[in-house]
Amino acid sequence: METNLSQSNSTLSVSKLGCSRYDSMLFSNLNFSVSNGQLIQIEGENGSGKTTLLKTLCGFIEPEEGEVLWQGENIRSVREAYASELNYIGHSNGIKSGLTCIENLKLSTAFTSCLITTDFEQVLKQFGLAGHEDSFSFSLSAGQKRRLALACLSIRKACLWILDEPFTSLDEPGKNAMKKIFHKHLQTGGMILMTSHDLIQWDGITPITIRL
Repeated sequence: METNLSQSNSTLSVSKLGCSRYDSMLFSNLNFSVSNGQLIQIEGENGSGKTTLLKTLCGFIEPEEGEVLWQGENIRSVREAYASELNYIGHSNGIKSGLTCIENLKLSTAFTSCLITTDFEQVLKQFGLAGHEDSFSFSLSAGQKRRLALACLSIRKACLWILDEPFTSLDEPGKNAMKKIFHKHLQTGGMILMTSHDLIQWDGITPITIRL
């Protein structure tokens, strides 16, 4: 049975957003919104501010100007509610090298009861990691580590996924598997905001493209 991730309409929006780095403005007057069932793909050259934008959307970085809004409220004023609806993966996979795949999944769910499933073996199978339940993550390939990171993300019930280069290190079968998982997330009311260096061919998804 599919889990409906949203009981009501949800919207993340930015208004007149501007971010800088080392006293140099990366972008300014940026306006967009993403709602249930939508995917936004952020493109741009290296140094254009893609990662900075994602970290700002997560609340890790204060914008130079403008604001980030969740349900019409500044994310700073609804920090707890926003965090409960957010899953983030950056360039770093955020997994523990000294833990097995199963242990990493258990750790990722240790501080929340809002889970889609606790069938960790089935989750690993879904992400192409069947047979690696007891493998330490340091022994995994770069692509397998990325799959494990995405597996950890997928089991916590959160509407908004913010992902920095989620297809990094994945081979073509891995990318196709991830696309199916993204598609299911969108179908159940989720939303995705992601960056990518590559031109991605989506099947059944029409992304909104923002170029910095």
